[in-house]
Amino acid sequence: MDITSKYNIVEKIIQANDDNLPDLDFWNDVPEELKQAIDQAKDELDRGEGIPHSQVMTEIKDRFRNK
Repeated sequence: MDITSKYNIVEKIIQANDDNLPDLDFWNDVPEELKQAIDQAKDELDRGEGIPHSQVMTEIKDRFRNK
């Protein structure tokens, strides 16, 4: 695709009315059970019950280095 075609696409996107754009929100397609699990996990994180990324990475690296 040449640069002119790309600019034409970008121009159409900029000029588009947001009301005419398709609904791209994947959340609408997520099963209710999974939504509840995600919300529960977010609540746990908000309460400080999560495991820091650095700790998880250290544990994973240690596990696979020792094999």
